[in-house]
Amino acid sequence: MNAIVDIIVPVFGTVAVGWALGRSGLLSIDGLRGLTNVTFYALFPALLFRSMATVRLKALELDIIVVFFGTALLLYLLSMPLARLFGMRLGDQAMFALSGTFSNGVGIGIPFITYAFGEAGLVPLLMIISVNSLIMLTLSSFLLELGDGRSGAGQLLGKLGGAAITMMKHPVIPSIFAGLAWSELTALVPGLATPVVVDKVLQALASAAPPCGLIMAGASLAHVGIKEHWQPAAAASIVKLAVMPLTVWCTGHYLFTLDPLWLTVATLNAALPAGANVYLVAQLYRTGVGLATNAVVISTGASVISLSVILLLLGVQTR
Repeated sequence: MNAIVDIIVPVFGTVAVGWALGRSGLLSIDGLRGLTNVTFYALFPALLFRSMATVRLKALELDIIVVFFGTALLLYLLSMPLARLFGMRLGDQAMFALSGTFSNGVGIGIPFITYAFGEAGLVPLLMIISVNSLIMLTLSSFLLELGDGRSGAGQLLGKLGGAAITMMKHPVIPSIFAGLAWSELTALVPGLATPVVVDKVLQALASAAPPCGLIMAGASLAHVGIKEHWQPAAAASIVKLAVMPLTVWCTGHYLFTLDPLWLTVATLNAALPAGANVYLVAQLYRTGVGLATNAVVISTGASVISLSVILLLLGVQTR
């Protein structure tokens, strides 16, 4: 119960503050865009770089990538026939599957795991985040382009390559790899370290990342709202909040025997609500916008309960 009070309440309490700011008009859509840019291009990169700058490559367990994305891809493919039961075409099926498998690992996940486990928990989380967008969003872009039917084979491959490059340019991913590279370099060169004054700047930015990320998530929900046809979104939210974390835990526990902390982080990340990138992709392709929007809103609200239950089942104790 302490975990719920110490983790859930601060995380979703801050999200509620962001929602209230968005609803009140104090944080307008333009203001939210500015906050999002500051958070993604300054605060989160500082946090991710500092977190990974002390991690050696040999300490990373690649099994977590196989566990998490093996599960995500399996559920993604299984979700598409389920979407057909709602009468969806290929593009909408892809949005349904993405809504049920793509976690909000940055905006909510990083603060959530930081409050629960500190920097030790960020290492496995950032391993997942580093390939999350590259795999899941690129796959969805491929299916959306395929469903559109207006692109030839050459155009399709070109757009896929462009999508993959765009994902790699996202400020979160380079920050993670830069931190790992700096860690390896400082281990090879005696006396080399981040200058104290630089690290203090990074630390100040990093400390602001979790609350700003949560306020950003809450304000985004305030401006999005519930759209029509919420039933498919509710079904996708059940997959996201219940089926995916259960499958990740079973796979990591019985098939790969992950380190307990890493397994817990992977399971909690799987149980996070659908990420904002889901409805951004939907808006980009003008496909399944109502579905994606509802999935983000419904899963975020319901995750207060589901994450509380999972914390209790996993026996998570606060630091």
